[in-house]
Amino acid sequence: MMDDMSENAKSEQYQEKTGRESNPIGVAAVILLLCICFLIDARVGFGALIGAAAGFFAWSLLKDNGTRKEENADDRVAFLDTTVLQHNFPLPQNMPIPYAVLDIRGHILMYNEKFAKEFPNMELILPVVDQLKKAGIGKHAVVVVEEKHYDAMLNQCEVVEENGAVGNVLNMTLVDISKQYELEERLDRNETVIGMLFLDNYEDVMDSLAEDRQPLLSAIVDRKLTQFAADANGVMRKLQMDRYILLLSKGDLEALKEKKFDIMNTIREINVGEHIPVTMSMGVGIGGGSLEDAMQSAKAALDLALGRGGDQVLIKEGEKYLFYGAKAGEVGRNGRIRARVKADALWELMGASSSIMVMGHRNGDLDSLGSSMGICAIARAMGKKCRIVMNEVSTGIKCISEQMAQDEYYQTAFMKEKDALKEMDDKTLVIVVDTHRTSMVEGPSVLEAAKKIVVFDHHRKSAQDFIEQAVLLYHEPYASSTSELITEMIQHIGKKIKLRSIEADALLAGITVDTKNFAVKTGAITFESAGFLRRNGADSIRVRMLFQNDIDSYKAKATAVRDAELYLGSMALSVCPANRENSTLTAAQAADDLMNVTGVKASFVCCKVDDVVYVSARSFGDVNVQRIMEKLGGGGHFTVSGAQLKDCSAEEAKERVRSAIDEYLKEETT
Repeated sequence: MMDDMSENAKSEQYQEKTGRESNPIGVAAVILLLCICFLIDARVGFGALIGAAAGFFAWSLLKDNGTRKEENADDRVAFLDTTVLQHNFPLPQNMPIPYAVLDIRGHILMYNEKFAKEFPNMELILPVVDQLKKAGIGKHAVVVVEEKHYDAMLNQCEVVEENGAVGNVLNMTLVDISKQYELEERLDRNETVIGMLFLDNYEDVMDSLAEDRQPLLSAIVDRKLTQFAADANGVMRKLQMDRYILLLSKGDLEALKEKKFDIMNTIREINVGEHIPVTMSMGVGIGGGSLEDAMQSAKAALDLALGRGGDQVLIKEGEKYLFYGAKAGEVGRNGRIRARVKADALWELMGASSSIMVMGHRNGDLDSLGSSMGICAIARAMGKKCRIVMNEVSTGIKCISEQMAQDEYYQTAFMKEKDALKEMDDKTLVIVVDTHRTSMVEGPSVLEAAKKIVVFDHHRKSAQDFIEQAVLLYHEPYASSTSELITEMIQHIGKKIKLRSIEADALLAGITVDTKNFAVKTGAITFESAGFLRRNGADSIRVRMLFQNDIDSYKAKATAVRDAELYLGSMALSVCPANRENSTLTAAQAADDLMNVTGVKASFVCCKVDDVVYVSARSFGDVNVQRIMEKLGGGGHFTVSGAQLKDCSAEEAKERVRSAIDEYLKEETT
């Protein structure tokens, strides 16, 4: 087949060349024209003769030049277009897979019968060639042609012409793996995944119902969940009053993803009288081929879902997390028993330690410092010295740190990270407050060197980077602040602890700043903690003075509010003026003030400090700003969150916030 094609091509090229070299009809026409000219007038005839001679001479020069160019072009690809290629590179016609030979530019030169049968339309193979060239010579790639999957590859080899010239060609092989791909896809769809389901506020809901209505609510919840499992072709079993386990296939899980796990709304809408809406959390684990791995992933996903406030579904596959729900904010639970247990455990750990070091997050605020001072008060009650690890005093705590410098007990309380490392031993207890992320702590090297770690935090749990080696973890995202958690534990420890007025002020300031003057994330325990602190020396006027700003900061905040723009009609975005002493605090205050504007559902204010752009985000609950900030590497709470962006300007950070908002809204609507 290829020999006939080559011979025909050569014959056509020969006829074309000879046709250009001689044209007898044209010559006869020229002679006849000259004769007519001589008959009319000899002078006309001689003129026509001279003109014809000149034209013939010029045409010959142009023809020879064009012929040489064509011959040179033919010479460059001669070894690809002649039988030389076929003699040096015979096609394996009996090969059971499609096979083709291409030039170095990717143009198909020859192919076997199997190739012609599989790809009668050559246009279909052109994208495949481009894909293989991008993959690289000698690299396997799975390509799709008309719903068939092929394992394809390009290899390069040399072709030697009779005159010794060497050229390169490519050979392409394609192996049909459609059946194998279908089997692998079927196995993947049929893989068993495990879901661990937990009713977040079961006890509180039952307490809010009359006794005769409680069995009815429990029965309705069981029936709804059983029907949910049946619709998903899965199996649901009840483990405890508020815990269930779900088994289903990975393929059926995709259908639940498309519905965005609407079972959460179904459970929340159950109505058996006046009661608190029931919310649920679920962790779904996709294992690496074993049920044990799937179970461990499901447990980890459920723990993270509860650590982020509940009322959501998390799917964990390897190190990847998918989030669904989280539209109801943190779910408050009765934590009095838990607080007492944690307080007793902390007292024992501190008693068994040789020294105690406490630290918050970088660029500390009043909540982080207040909770650290609360730990110092507990340590002082048992006669132990507690040091606060802090490399630099941030603007937000400058006022209270100056007051601490005048207090005898706290004059030597602060310690830099490098000095803390020198004093540590195997029995040193390191307590981390107001953060649970390794990358956010004030002293990462101190955390790494510690043998015993305790973590107290109220932020919604991050999907990664959390401190896993803690021997005691008190993480309650429903709490208003870490200062509230520490105050609650101080109450449970009892009268052994005597708070100094500066400690009570700091703890109350921590609660005040995180609740925006008791306007958001407040519960019964929040006000009880504030009342306890007031009874132990806290003064609201002194606390209020800790939040005072200088006139430049106030003007900067006003500028940020004035220059704000409404993105998509309800998202307020602004940039806080740089080069201010307390830019981050000013940006946070500007974000709070923007929420007072009618129609604003969320606010985002950026400010640049050195080479880092800090983003403060706020909302009233219609927008989950935590998920938006997580897309920028940050986090926080449902309504209060933030992020830190490096190596970019404030305006560039603003654009990244816009992109994160778009991505979040797209996830919410799809």
